[in-house]
Amino acid sequence: MKNMMKKMPEVTLVPRTEDSIPWEAADRQLVPTDLKRYGYVEEEYFFSGGADLYTLKGNHAEVKMQDVPYTNRFLVRRPADPEAFSGNIVIELLNSTNTWDVSPMWCMVWPKMLEDGDIFVGVTVRSICARSLKQYDAKRYAPLNWKSPNPEPIDKNVPNWSPDALLRGHLLEDCEDGLVWDMLTQLGDYLKSEEWEGIIGAPVSHLYVMGCSQSGMYASTYVNFFHETDRPSPVEPPFDGYLTYSGEIMLALNQQEEAPDLHDEIQITKNCPVPFIRMMSQWEFRDFTGRLYHRRPDSDEPGDRFRLYEIAGHCHNAFTGAFYRPGYEEMRQFGKQAALPPVDLPTLPLEMVVSQALRNLDVWASGGAAPPRAPGWIAVDEDGQAVVDEYGNGVGGFRFPQMDVPTGSYLLGNGGNAQNGKFVPFSAEKLRELYPSRQDYLDKVFAAIDKLVDQRFISVPDGDWMKYDILKTPLPLE
Repeated sequence: MKNMMKKMPEVTLVPRTEDSIPWEAADRQLVPTDLKRYGYVEEEYFFSGGADLYTLKGNHAEVKMQDVPYTNRFLVRRPADPEAFSGNIVIELLNSTNTWDVSPMWCMVWPKMLEDGDIFVGVTVRSICARSLKQYDAKRYAPLNWKSPNPEPIDKNVPNWSPDALLRGHLLEDCEDGLVWDMLTQLGDYLKSEEWEGIIGAPVSHLYVMGCSQSGMYASTYVNFFHETDRPSPVEPPFDGYLTYSGEIMLALNQQEEAPDLHDEIQITKNCPVPFIRMMSQWEFRDFTGRLYHRRPDSDEPGDRFRLYEIAGHCHNAFTGAFYRPGYEEMRQFGKQAALPPVDLPTLPLEMVVSQALRNLDVWASGGAAPPRAPGWIAVDEDGQAVVDEYGNGVGGFRFPQMDVPTGSYLLGNGGNAQNGKFVPFSAEKLRELYPSRQDYLDKVFAAIDKLVDQRFISVPDGDWMKYDILKTPLPLE
């Protein structure tokens, strides 16, 4: 994988004007973020080139077609002052499940990134989202091109929740989603180039990839095909680490082929030379298909640095993701209606754990301390279902203090959406049975928070904020 020829894309700034605004601009979200107040600027770029299309050959990827023309886009949020740049760029593979781009990982980690001076890059990963961008602003996004070089028709008839279901259900006949793998490599190479360093005014130290849900599958597919040392790879990946929340089964390399079988050993992420931290909620810890085959032990080995956190009690959808998403005007232009969530999502502070995982990933990739290990995986019964305790809360896995020192039940499913969750508070009688006094409750939950801080699952400031939020919660205890 050494001395491979890098194919640099042509990159063009797409200015924002009063009549032409990037999709998912931070100040146009349901809950707007004024990046200028943080000393940040937001820009959108097109990148164009020739992408190789890959095919599965045995247990590895090989080039099927070369230099297929493409044009894609990426959104940048960076410090206006180059001296404030941390050196780290974090690429989010924008989630495409709704057929338009959203950034659920940014929703969780943006305070950390802005505080630390990281650069955020959000990149479109599916042709159907490029089509949605053109529906939103036909003139601005007219150059986007994912045109397919394949003359054969595609088969969308696959079983629900097969590895290909999400991919094939949103395929466009005249496009080729398989171009994305080379797009990502080329974008990564560019973001480490002298040209990009000249634009941002500072050198780049590390380049990380993060993805949520379907985009977690994209990240896992990229790593398992292209970034494992024991598997021949047609590219030299430019990325220094990976962080995913939800989604780990692999997708097909191109629209003409099926994804690897769920029980194929290639589905297990291993022997990646850069760190990989994978987080799974209680809703999909069985890999969306009801299987546990993806589980593997944590490792600190230099060529196989890996962590798996299965998060007990948490649903698929995060609280923050309901608010930091395209706003009312954006969705109206797109022909849709935006709204705040119709149900209450549990407020377990997932964003604190994901933000600290990103910090830990950077320390690990820089040769520092390894991240903490979770106490174990989520406990399952003989049918592979999550075991719950007498309160209905999940057993095992990574545990929030709110789970170990409970004031209610964290249940999956709410508002007709199994991916949401709900919190059912204990009765006053149950609370007084568990905790003789409010001070007794606070002593126990604060001790649980301090333990997570000491283990580096959450930061010191976030631990204090968690205590502050708990102090604000009214409880019928004296």
